[in-house]
Amino acid sequence: MRIAVANRSGIPVDTGNVRRLAALFLQKAGRRAGCRWEEISIVLANDAQIQAVNRDFLGHDDPTDVISFTYDSLPGEAIATVSGEIMVNAAMALRVGRRFGGSARELALYVAHGCDHLAGAEDNTPARRRKMRNRELRWLREAVENGLLEKWTTGGGSRRPGGRIRRGRSILSA
Repeated sequence: MRIAVANRSGIPVDTGNVRRLAALFLQKAGRRAGCRWEEISIVLANDAQIQAVNRDFLGHDDPTDVISFTYDSLPGEAIATVSGEIMVNAAMALRVGRRFGGSARELALYVAHGCDHLAGAEDNTPARRRKMRNRELRWLREAVENGLLEKWTTGGGSRRPGGRIRRGRSILSA
């Protein structure tokens, strides 16, 4: 599996750590869905960049957290593989993360969510959204255990699990 990460957001991000997190999340998502990954591109974007893609390809004229596009293998290839692109809104992760669990955790959550979508997971009902979120939070906990993501503690008043980041490596380099 090849993973390429391009930072177009203007926000300093450790792209090597994004790549390592994506490798873990894709392994988990692929195992669940029976996907064999070929090539995955991750683009870290800002609000304007992701809004343009959201408008042009999905018909929604507003910024969003993550967009995924899956490209199946060509007919006749010996081994069926999946390639895809994930566009992650680093600017939104920075904003939202300040309030809920830390920016590094928020960005990692968006990457996990994009990987889950690449493997075919859908969040078009409340039950499916809940199932995806629970699975992605398990992946984040594993990333913390493997030293790929900082540990966080539960903070008061959060709309989702999270809080202040305590120790470990940061996905954000600033």
